[in-house]
Amino acid sequence: MIPTKSNSPGAPMNFIRNSLFSPPVDGSLGALSSSTLHETLLQPILEHMEAGVTVYGLDGHVLFFNKAAKQFGMSESINMHEQTYGSSTFYHPDGITPVAFGELPSVRVLRGEIVNGQEIWTQPSGKAVSILVANGKLLTQSSGEPVGALIVTHDITERKWAEQRLEVSEQRYKSLFEHNPDLVCWLDLAGRFLNLNPAFEVVTGYSLIDLRNQSFQQLMDREGVKRVLSLSRHAQKGASDNYDLSVFHKNGARIELNATVIPIVVNETNVGYFVIAKDITKRKETERVIHYLAYHDTLTGLPNRSLFQSKLEDSLVHASVQAQPLAILFLDLDRFKYINDTLGHSTGDSLLTQIANRLRDSVGPHDTVCRLGGDEFTIILPGMAHEEAMHFAEKLMQKLIFPIFLGNQSFVVTTSMGISLFPQDGTDAETLIKNADTAMYQAKEHGRNNFQFFFPEMNIALAKKMMLEAGLRTALDNNEFQLHYQPQYDHEKIVGLEALIRWQHPVYGIVSPLDFIPLAEETGLINPIGQWVLEKACQQCMEWQQQGLPPVRLAVNLSMRQLQDKHLVTMVQQTLQKTGLSPAYLELEITESIAMHRLDTVIPRLQALQDMGIHISIDDFGTGYSSLSCLQSLPINSLKIDQSFMRNMSTNTSNTSIVSAIAAMAHSLSLSLVAEGVETEAQLEFLRSLGCSTFQGYYFSKPISATECEWLLANNAAKIG
Repeated sequence: MIPTKSNSPGAPMNFIRNSLFSPPVDGSLGALSSSTLHETLLQPILEHMEAGVTVYGLDGHVLFFNKAAKQFGMSESINMHEQTYGSSTFYHPDGITPVAFGELPSVRVLRGEIVNGQEIWTQPSGKAVSILVANGKLLTQSSGEPVGALIVTHDITERKWAEQRLEVSEQRYKSLFEHNPDLVCWLDLAGRFLNLNPAFEVVTGYSLIDLRNQSFQQLMDREGVKRVLSLSRHAQKGASDNYDLSVFHKNGARIELNATVIPIVVNETNVGYFVIAKDITKRKETERVIHYLAYHDTLTGLPNRSLFQSKLEDSLVHASVQAQPLAILFLDLDRFKYINDTLGHSTGDSLLTQIANRLRDSVGPHDTVCRLGGDEFTIILPGMAHEEAMHFAEKLMQKLIFPIFLGNQSFVVTTSMGISLFPQDGTDAETLIKNADTAMYQAKEHGRNNFQFFFPEMNIALAKKMMLEAGLRTALDNNEFQLHYQPQYDHEKIVGLEALIRWQHPVYGIVSPLDFIPLAEETGLINPIGQWVLEKACQQCMEWQQQGLPPVRLAVNLSMRQLQDKHLVTMVQQTLQKTGLSPAYLELEITESIAMHRLDTVIPRLQALQDMGIHISIDDFGTGYSSLSCLQSLPINSLKIDQSFMRNMSTNTSNTSIVSAIAAMAHSLSLSLVAEGVETEAQLEFLRSLGCSTFQGYYFSKPISATECEWLLANNAAKIG
């Protein structure tokens, strides 16, 4: 226990003097008295100390304090009995809770405790908070008897704030490093790993144990290392840098990163690097997919028009520099639209895929196959001149003609090809493509299933075709179409008329149907034109009847597009109602090939027309592939022998045999027979011998205008020659 008896005031100070300033052994200070020593040495030292020094008597009264102690609020006496301590208030390190009387450093020491590093907060004289650390122990005589308490306090405010700032900084670093969702690693100047965060391990599969003192470059391939070294010059000079790079996962998978390299600069010296990286693997994959889709056809996987244009321009530059030839092949599938429309887009897509595969397998490593769209393909053939391109086209056509099997069906798809050559047919991509396209259309004009090389005269024909197509779109509105009529005879008596359209073009004059009907089919204008022909012919026929002319049946041709139109029957019915013509005087002609196509839809429509009282005829019979069973299923009334069999009948026995067979077939099916293209009396007599009674051709009359036809009907006389 601490004695309660108060010692003399000088005892503690004597103890301090004796403890701190024991005389040297040689007695050099021995001449100084104790009071002189106190005044000349001890007092100034204590006053100038940064630490606060306070000496308490055993009863709590302050016996000594220096300047620092007073500043810290440690200069007031303690009333041990009343447990009070001056006016100063001390707080625990939370800065809020006051230190209880019994927890004061001086009280603890006077109670016999040793105080070692007790932290207290104080706010003396209304100043900013000071943070103190107190150390204290009892002062004793040499005999061990306590004489007082010594409390030494140090101001650690700045150190504490520095520690706090350091702790905050470390927490921030930890948050940025440990909890960062991005990959973060710390490298030395040689690029070796010093530390890495959990996200780095998750994304790459590597732990710090795996990579410590290993170079970052070991995660990249050789090309990646070269690229990063060339891009990292900024970081080596102390500036941050950002670029995309690829690293390998521990399992070998490639990872795409966007990395920012930040130099660590200490005292203006670069001591290492932080690398902060985002995993952009999915983004890069998405970009690759988008880029692929932008330059490739989604159905076939072939390069599309954009990539074709780019590759062609690159190939032309190379060919020009190397003085080498180059060929462009433009390919279009024959009648593909017909296949697509009749068998469905799914079948059409499958055919396109098969064709694309065959094209891809037919070219060399330096050639390029592209799909421009629809059923159009192009092939770039570097190094090929006329002869090589011709041999290539021949082999390609042979390869493409082989049947394509889809399910239980087989298809034979032919192609029309056009070829242009660099440099003679053009030196730029646009010209070469245009000329190859022109040559391809020329191949179609030559009957399809062939290839044509471009020559300049083709542009003249193409220009005319384009003008005709453009004019065709306005011909109806401009009233440029006319109808001519070719009579049909039975023993020099007119029994029918066939309506034939003519086009009075403002530039080219009369344009033959052979020139513009295929264009109308291609452009889809055949339906409105066909409807105009039907309405105009019915109207004219009704006018003749109203004039009292002998009524005759009027034949009008139907195209494939018209027959495929689900509104055909309604359109014909409305036309008859509008013009007032009886169905008995209307004959609708369809070609044999049209009649044999899609019998499931053709038969019901023809039957509906026949049920209305309309006469149905098969035109150009003998040029198709119809069978007797198919003919029996069709609701038809007559057959028209194609005029091609009339030519050279006297010398061509096969033609006479075919005509005889057609006549026999018509008789067996109880169908009436009409012969087209009759030009001689010998042909007429032969046909009569076969039982044919209706004839049409130049032997009787060429197609004539409505006015001339009116005169013929009025006179009911044949115009021979």
